[in-house]
Amino acid sequence: MDPKLAAIIIHDIKNSLGVLEGELRRLSDDVPRVQQAHVTCLALQEKLIAFLTLYKADSQGLRAQVEAVSPLDFLDALVREHGMSRSSDIALRVDETDMPVIGFFDEHLVALALEAALQNASRFARSQIALGCRKHPEGGVIFTVRDDGPGIGTQEKKPSTGLGMDLCNAIATAHNKETRHGEARLSNHPDGGALFELCLP
Repeated sequence: MDPKLAAIIIHDIKNSLGVLEGELRRLSDDVPRVQQAHVTCLALQEKLIAFLTLYKADSQGLRAQVEAVSPLDFLDALVREHGMSRSSDIALRVDETDMPVIGFFDEHLVALALEAALQNASRFARSQIALGCRKHPEGGVIFTVRDDGPGIGTQEKKPSTGLGMDLCNAIATAHNKETRHGEARLSNHPDGGALFELCLP
């Protein structure tokens, strides 16, 4: 892993820890801050998991444990878990259009990638985020995360480290079949908003 990227990630985690410490210190005086502290903890946990996954991919190589999975059941479970761990005005739904009955992928790794994509989408979405899965034209599946925000290229008040796309690319590449490898893509949807695609062979 690029030492500069590692330094940026560690610095970002350090800053998050500082924010968390301040929130926890004030909890005794302001009970509503408990929820914000929880959200900060979850974000920090996700960054650490992503960093460790990338470190493993860089030092040892990341291998996908591919199994037959129902994409609909998988996405429904992801939405339930996401909803229980976060409080937000943004609606999260599963788009069942063209959903295949079975897909072959590593549930744990794909969940990490989609969580990273959801975290990114939640920064820009106005009211909703849709998760989907469709068959890949060349075989395999394509998971999608689409928000209804202004689209990519939008300037953030607090820029991210870019860790999310690095993680998604590592997870996509870990899925391979013969000469084909997975791919992570981020683009603007023709009808508005950003579209993340995790293409798996």
